[in-house]
Amino acid sequence: MSPVHDITARDLFLAHHWQKYPPFDRQKFEGFKCGRIALKEDEAVVLEARCDVPSDSSVLISKWFQESLRESKAAKMVPPLARDVLSVGDWVGVSEQGEVVLFAPCISDGNAACPATMLHEAQNFCAQAYSWSEFLATVRRFFTDRSFTEMTTPALAPSPGTEPFLDPLAVLVEADGGSVEKYLITSPEFHLKKSLAAGIPRVFEIAKCFRNKESGEHHRVEFYMLEWYRSFSTLVEIADDVEALIETLSASRINLKRITMRDLFREVFRENSDFELRPGTTRSELSGFASSLGVRIVEDDSFDDIFHRIFLEKIEPLLLELNQGGPVLISGYPPSMAALSRIGEDGFADRFEVYWQGLELCNAFHELNDPIENRKRFETDNETKKQSGRPAVPLDHDLLRCFDLGVPPAGGIALGLERLYMALHGISNIAKVRPFA
Repeated sequence: MSPVHDITARDLFLAHHWQKYPPFDRQKFEGFKCGRIALKEDEAVVLEARCDVPSDSSVLISKWFQESLRESKAAKMVPPLARDVLSVGDWVGVSEQGEVVLFAPCISDGNAACPATMLHEAQNFCAQAYSWSEFLATVRRFFTDRSFTEMTTPALAPSPGTEPFLDPLAVLVEADGGSVEKYLITSPEFHLKKSLAAGIPRVFEIAKCFRNKESGEHHRVEFYMLEWYRSFSTLVEIADDVEALIETLSASRINLKRITMRDLFREVFRENSDFELRPGTTRSELSGFASSLGVRIVEDDSFDDIFHRIFLEKIEPLLLELNQGGPVLISGYPPSMAALSRIGEDGFADRFEVYWQGLELCNAFHELNDPIENRKRFETDNETKKQSGRPAVPLDHDLLRCFDLGVPPAGGIALGLERLYMALHGISNIAKVRPFA
């Protein structure tokens, strides 16, 4: 025989005496401390911080305040101490006199997580939410205090950006009796450059971005990108911004080590002094160098493929040691990796990336504003997409018109906010950064 379920005081109260899910009346419950029960011992409960409730607020319980029971003969059935019918996880209001109202009980069946486990998850959720919210607020203050204008650009756009190895998410939008394919942005870059063309000298945005087929400890399909641009500026000012932003968020002095890719190769590969990274280094030269390092080479590898493999296998693991755990800024990439940056006077791509705590945080460009060269690179990106089996994407013709009309010289950067948060807090998995990640 299965055991007979014991009818508890809580069961009786919830079934017969509780006024189900009472509305909140601010005047009626003036002075009540409201929150979720985190602990319950003897006659005391500890409420989680909610509304005006101090953290770890202990409240003594002496009697139930329940309008429906005041004149009821069944009131005798209510236990003398409310603790007998309270449960961890209940949402309650408690007056200074110990009167209690139960707003929403924590109800679970045998298949549900125990209230303590549920509450622990809820506490983690709230802690993440509060910390992430303050993080975003600090980022915003950093830029508004420096006279940047915050932009809010579309999440759906006619072009997602032409980065050859990114997979955008297409959306079929139906309106006015027709349909058109748009894309969730992989970056707010194009619209922010249009803002520069319109005449706003300093812009920034915290944008929700989307990249398909992204997964793992450091990647998500949906993530937050911080981008900012400075008209009539170089990468020196952008690098200074990065250093100041990290210092502001960490509340401590940060030494951002700045090194060119050429010097980084010299430092890491001191014993291979016969190899020198040059703007004109050929695929054959790089392939021979990779083989001497024991890096695997595939016959159809491009120059960029070989370069990335050398960097990932031989350089990136050493970056933590390079600056005693501090962030490292690497500038001057091979010209084939210029993307939408200028080629500098030294022949290298005028761009940088920052690495910290094993994470690639950001990618910055001395922005290309030549309309002919921009169009050429967009078209080359689409050809590269096709060669890799990815569909070509539409070009942003509004942006191209902006370049024709004139976009000022500028420095710009895209920074992954979740990754920066991970580096600041020593988090290894991006899913643990914020709620709903």
